[in-house]
Amino acid sequence: MSPEVALLHEVWDSVRSHIAVKERLQEAERLLRIFEEHIDMGDLQQNAHEFDKVMKAAIVTYYDEDFEDDDDDDEYGEW
Repeated sequence: MSPEVALLHEVWDSVRSHIAVKERLQEAERLLRIFEEHIDMGDLQQNAHEFDKVMKAAIVTYYDEDFEDDDDDDEYGEW
């Protein structure tokens, strides 16, 4: 696990208990976007199994949306 992914893991472990259960997925997604904007998280998907189910869901959602956006750009880029 890279130091960047380890930092995300540590931060998430520290804050998740202070977030209402109903809001955890949204906050996990927000934290993930913040990390992605500022830090190279290249090996995050390979280490997703190290996180709890909420952060795993956020990771899957984030990369699914990112993958779909990339496909759309490539498809229209050929026109």
